[in-house]
Amino acid sequence: MKDTVKKIQSFITFEHPIHLDYITQQFSNTQQKFQKVVPEWSISATRQKLIADYWFIYVIRHFAIILGLPALLFYLIPGNFELQNLLGVFMAGFLSFPVLYLFVYRPSFGAAYLPRLETIKEAYERKELEHLEKCRRSQLSNLALCLVFYVFDKACSMNKLQPNDQYAGILIRLYGVDQGSLKKNLELIFSNAAKRKSLTDRKITEIRNRFSEAYNFFEEMNFPEGVSILKQLESKLTST
Repeated sequence: MKDTVKKIQSFITFEHPIHLDYITQQFSNTQQKFQKVVPEWSISATRQKLIADYWFIYVIRHFAIILGLPALLFYLIPGNFELQNLLGVFMAGFLSFPVLYLFVYRPSFGAAYLPRLETIKEAYERKELEHLEKCRRSQLSNLALCLVFYVFDKACSMNKLQPNDQYAGILIRLYGVDQGSLKKNLELIFSNAAKRKSLTDRKITEIRNRFSEAYNFFEEMNFPEGVSILKQLESKLTST
């Protein structure tokens, strides 16, 4: 009973639609709902949708109930349903809406609803960026990706991989990373002795780190042949 009274009070004072938890829930639900229909649906689109909901759903619903419920109760009393009384209700609504707009709806929107909506939007964006960054960190580096494909190419005895645009284009369809970087790493894998001698100590250390990524990948796959092929390639590339 106490909770019901609080909910009614929150509705009458127009506190419920501007409550932080409520806006957060509506933001998440709206974003997920429309992304299922439109995969490209953006966070900014959800913001605009909730602003529209504020004015065309929350405000209109609140005003309609605040005005309509007393009118309904009034007309339930026998003898009160007269045209003159009906006109009086419409006149009361016509005069009360500007007052509610100036002293309730507009201040609540500018001072509470919109700032909270912006805060929730930024927090949602930050979470998405953190998720993408986490995915990026968990992905193998470009050189490690090339090493993995090199191993598969050798293990399957295809021996088709070449350091050119054609195979860089094939790998970009597989990995979805920069084609120029893929080609550059393929050129490193297939580099001759003269080019390998020009590698700095820092570059060699970086190459070894990328090999470690690839080693971990094949160890997790329990693929010892892949580890063996990598060791041969690493010895060739990092030997001075």
